[in-house]
Amino acid sequence: MTAATDTRDAAAEARANRPAPSTRLTGGAMAAVVVIWGLGPPVTKLITAPPLVSVSVRFWLSAPIIWGLAYATGRRLSLPALRSTALAGVLFGANLAFVFSALQHASVAVLAVIQALQPGVVLLVAGRWLGERATAWHVIWTAVGVGGVAVVILGGGREVRGDGIGILFAFATMFTFTAYYVLNRRVRSTTPIDAIQWMAGVTLFAGIAITPLALATSTPDDYRQLAGVDWLYLAFVAGVVGIVGHTMMSWAHKFTPASRSSLYLLAMNVVAIGAAWPLHDEPVTLVQAAGGVVVLGAVAAVITRPTIHTASASKPLVDDRLERPPLAAGP
Repeated sequence: MTAATDTRDAAAEARANRPAPSTRLTGGAMAAVVVIWGLGPPVTKLITAPPLVSVSVRFWLSAPIIWGLAYATGRRLSLPALRSTALAGVLFGANLAFVFSALQHASVAVLAVIQALQPGVVLLVAGRWLGERATAWHVIWTAVGVGGVAVVILGGGREVRGDGIGILFAFATMFTFTAYYVLNRRVRSTTPIDAIQWMAGVTLFAGIAITPLALATSTPDDYRQLAGVDWLYLAFVAGVVGIVGHTMMSWAHKFTPASRSSLYLLAMNVVAIGAAWPLHDEPVTLVQAAGGVVVLGAVAAVITRPTIHTASASKPLVDDRLERPPLAAGP
């Protein structure tokens, strides 16, 4: 064994022996994710280049940074770890492509209300896939939260718009993100892979999945549309939303049931609509503000009570026992 290998193994063991973080810490991480992800759609809408061009470049901006961070902190990216991120990476890439495409055809508010259906879908699959049984309290307040987001959208003015293609892309965004979200929670809670390793693999496979499609459907002129301030917006989406936001979410996801954390994310729709006002002239009305208060109240109600954990009927997606025992806590 080399000295470098010994160092990596020692770092992994140290991470494994760390105590689980407090609820306040994981909740704070999710709150930060809400703000960061809420800013994502309004900033993304500012990018003028074609969607697939923007998405493919975004991933190749992120990949060297997150891989460099992984190796700089002593994390190994083994084949079992990479296998556990492959499907999630494809889903993640598809999701971002749909987000960029939806925002070409619909307002931020339309995308937000359709994304708000995600907690309901998560509740349907969390019991079977994740061994999490939501109580009636969670179901009721999830419905209240989704209703609050609907009020936010329906209370908007003429600036809230979307054609049929935009709505179709928005639904595709919601379903691909839900699949990625559940898979993230499943792998992070059943295998040793930590948040930085997870995002390194996911970003790589997302780039690999999207780039051939982008090249096949784009021209050099499409890539030349990425110019000037577009690079600043893309750097924010790639670095802050993609690396910081998604790594924080993946870290918190190990310790937070998906049926609860997905409801946290309802609040990001409130942030998105609020940011769309100054950035895209989509003003917030009093009705929308009232709906936002309802959403935040529903989130606050849900996080006061834990879900019930049950024995999951399905096996872990990845057997990483040859690497080391599952980590007791995240990075």
